[in-house]
Amino acid sequence: MVAVLRLGATEQGITEILAVAEHVASIAAAAEGLRLRSDAPRPATGPATELVDWTRPAPVEAESVLAAIAQWTRDMLRMDHVPAFWRTLALLPRLLEAVWRKHRLVLGEDELEADLKAAVALAVAMNAHSAYWTGYFDQLGRVSYGFDDATVVEIAGAVIHYKAFNTISHGMMLDAPHTEIAAADFPPDTPSRSE
Repeated sequence: MVAVLRLGATEQGITEILAVAEHVASIAAAAEGLRLRSDAPRPATGPATELVDWTRPAPVEAESVLAAIAQWTRDMLRMDHVPAFWRTLALLPRLLEAVWRKHRLVLGEDELEADLKAAVALAVAMNAHSAYWTGYFDQLGRVSYGFDDATVVEIAGAVIHYKAFNTISHGMMLDAPHTEIAAADFPPDTPSRSE
């Protein structure tokens, strides 16, 4: 967090990153738990692994949310099918609506730009070992934000670095060197490392 503060993010920006991280970790756990096959950019093929039949017709109460998701999917992912994750949640329409609203809220542009949030989401999906959401956020980044192979590898490099750093720090039972820190400790005119 100190590095983010030094780079000029405010407490709101840090909160937005944490919201993306928490949301993606949660949906990654659900997709893996439901054993959903990756369907971005194309529908899954091969033997079914899913624990529930998401292909059956969704309840009427889910239709309007699924229609909004279908439009967003066409616009942002350039896919002609509603991803299996959303079709699965449609079996419980209130859950679908709640998770979709949260998805749009935490990934939408606010203080931080949407492409940065997509990069954070991809990194969290990679770290969570979620083939489903790694494929989804890779598609989003490439189609909507211009991610190329080098960008995706750079994100993977950040995952490698921080996963190793955190594993070593945890294994050595190191205490954080900064326990009493706030954004106010780094005013906007504080030079960043690149200056």
